[in-house]
Amino acid sequence: MLKAVLMDIDDTLLDFGKCAEQAMRIGFAEWGLPFDGSTYKTFTRVNDGLWLMIERGELTTQQLFEFRWNRIFEALGIQADGAAFEKRFLDLLYEMSIPVDGADEICRYLKEKYILCAASNAFHDQQLNRLKMAGLLPYFDHVFVSESLGCRKPEKAFFDACLASLPDIAAEECVMIGDSLTADIVGGKNAGMKTIWYNHLHRPVPEHCEADQIVDSLLTLKNLL
Repeated sequence: MLKAVLMDIDDTLLDFGKCAEQAMRIGFAEWGLPFDGSTYKTFTRVNDGLWLMIERGELTTQQLFEFRWNRIFEALGIQADGAAFEKRFLDLLYEMSIPVDGADEICRYLKEKYILCAASNAFHDQQLNRLKMAGLLPYFDHVFVSESLGCRKPEKAFFDACLASLPDIAAEECVMIGDSLTADIVGGKNAGMKTIWYNHLHRPVPEHCEADQIVDSLLTLKNLL
């Protein structure tokens, strides 16, 4: 019997892409840097690759923050201080909160039936603030963030730490919902949880996909949970 629902935040509840692009546009304008149709695509390509390395344990978050924007600027052919821009980008991102379609409705629905938890690889204060700005924070009984837990998805330690705050609830009585096949689906599965892949980008389904179920809309979850 399902008792608790864990949901990823970025690209599951909040539209990270739109938030990041908005933060970039403001930051680039402040710094007098050119921004065109290829700028955000380049950011996505570099950033996604780095976060995948983090999920595989090949890179730390601190290392990413040290050189991410230097790599992006190099790919864009821009001469600028990447480390300094990283700080400004994170400050801007702290204030960006654009909910995914259906986020409020599905959180309200799940809150009435289950213990509802957010589970994110990010900064604790940043994610709390962004959920609050989106009006979603009151729905959550717990907000689990890697910075405060000291471990990250897909590490089993992350999910074990979540379960430690959910007394009398076993892993098999939880479902992990998220957009990342590595962090959310493999991580949740290895921890003994049920998993639902939020495939909003309509990516090809891998031959050996470990997700128990797949949805491309948050509201579809009403039919499953």
